[in-house]
Amino acid sequence: MSLQFSDTSTKQGLIQFCESTLFGDNGYTKISGDANLLATFVRLLNEGLNRVTSLILQSDGRWQFDDNNYTDYPIATTNLVTTIGSEQQDYVFAVTHLKVLRAEVLDAAGAWHLLQPIDKTDIYNQSLTDFLKTAGLPLYYDKLATSLFLYPKPLGTAVTATNGLKVYFQRPPSYFGASDTTKVPGFNSLYHKLVGLIACRDYALDRNWASAGSLVERVKLDEQDLQDNYSLRSKDEKLKLKARPINYR
Repeated sequence: MSLQFSDTSTKQGLIQFCESTLFGDNGYTKISGDANLLATFVRLLNEGLNRVTSLILQSDGRWQFDDNNYTDYPIATTNLVTTIGSEQQDYVFAVTHLKVLRAEVLDAAGAWHLLQPIDKTDIYNQSLTDFLKTAGLPLYYDKLATSLFLYPKPLGTAVTATNGLKVYFQRPPSYFGASDTTKVPGFNSLYHKLVGLIACRDYALDRNWASAGSLVERVKLDEQDLQDNYSLRSKDEKLKLKARPINYR
């Protein structure tokens, strides 16, 4: 069953779940009727969303997760800087890109080319400065801090500069606000309650309540179930092991 952020009429909201879990059957409005406590639980529920999203990203395998509250796909494009003699090698990506899944570059003829991910530790027999230092069609990218470094740098005659770099990524959840009512967590509805359990656990732990221990165990069980579920989402695929050589030209 989907649990929306708050529902004071039917009591089928995450806020109401937290009220009844922490304060009993007479606890309704304890959070929703207190602006300060509501603000606290907005934060706690959003921290719960962070935790659930982190667990899903560890488990989602070949069916990559994205919060279904977003109205766009987690695909970003940016322009390539190809000024002769000042070709740009590094391109900053948003801090909301928690995982970079793949990167592609657009050549001068309008065809997309998949870039191969590398790490500076792979270039062990020469300096990074000299590695593919002649500008051309990028073949590889390295992730460093919040930037992608392209090797070689993009040459104006080899690439299309406008929106010539495309990045597929995974991002944080879509968070709750205090004024939300009908918004629901953007993942499998079987586990919406887990967000509320995490919020209740953290609230109880911070206050050394006797109920904290049982909440810790409930969260552990549901977290494991969540990860098991998301790790099996691609059962329609038959996976095969395949070696992929990298040719550093």
